[in-house]
Amino acid sequence: MIEVEIRGRLNKEEYERLKKFLGEKGKFIKHTNREMFLIYDHPGYSHDPMAREVDIRLRNTNGDCEIMMKKKASANNEAREEISLKLRDGDLENAKRIMKALGYPRALKMQRSTDVYEHEGTEWSLVRPPKDYFYYEAEQGAEEEADVSRIHNELVKKAKALDLEVLGPKEMKEFIAFLDKEVNEEVAF
Repeated sequence: MIEVEIRGRLNKEEYERLKKFLGEKGKFIKHTNREMFLIYDHPGYSHDPMAREVDIRLRNTNGDCEIMMKKKASANNEAREEISLKLRDGDLENAKRIMKALGYPRALKMQRSTDVYEHEGTEWSLVRPPKDYFYYEAEQGAEEEADVSRIHNELVKKAKALDLEVLGPKEMKEFIAFLDKEVNEEVAF
């Protein structure tokens, strides 16, 4: 599957407004609490998230653990291919030990609380990192790379119709840097 996604920052009022709208007009799918560890320095990794070809994370979502790889699927960062390797463990301790033994002793730790809704064929995630920062992700899957730009444009139109900010590449890079500085934490395994 190719994931086509847009994001935008929200203040508390916008977050509450969008949550109310999706609760009334959409379908609530699930609530997740997720702990993630972004692995550093592997082939395809870049500290610049917009230049990163491959993103590898250890993820624990409500006790379901996996190694997730997202690989750039379009030249303009509008889509990524996702591959998940499920783990039997209910925590990430063994996965962290294995990553360390493979030569990846440090990572960026992230915590996120998310409410996921479906509205008119789009998955909307309302994300709340610690410290009361808010953002949304709107996502649809594409079968072919040729569909990516069309789907991306549709997602932008849907967000604009809801009076939501859509982050472009420069704003996205700045927002990720902000989260890395203010919310996320570098850790050693």
